[in-house]
Amino acid sequence: MALDTSEGYPALRFTMGFAIDGMLIPDPSVFTGAESDLDALGERDATGYLHREMITNKHPLKIEYHNIPWTLVMELCSLMNGKESFSFTYPDPFRGGSTTMTAYAGDREFEAVWAPEEKYWLGNLKFSVIEF
Repeated sequence: MALDTSEGYPALRFTMGFAIDGMLIPDPSVFTGAESDLDALGERDATGYLHREMITNKHPLKIEYHNIPWTLVMELCSLMNGKESFSFTYPDPFRGGSTTMTAYAGDREFEAVWAPEEKYWLGNLKFSVIEF
């Protein structure tokens, strides 16, 4: 299932497989990711040797949409708002392909811009997706 993009949305792409709770969402304008180790303990001894107890790897993401219809900004936000967690699917080069993780929405930021030629509002949306 995908967001309904038939009503006046500019051409959006759905080729990379992004999804929130199984709902396909358009490919973002920009996305970045990282791989972070989560440690329970990390101490150095007198010789400088690191004794580390790594628990897991986490993969935080930053997603950006530029110049999308305001209604799509609201639809994307509604898929994440008010939820403790959701499933998020995305292309992940660290894990070798498409990955689905349990995540929560971190900081969310929007900007609304009037587009006089199209006679409707466009929006820019930025949000972070943080692995649970």
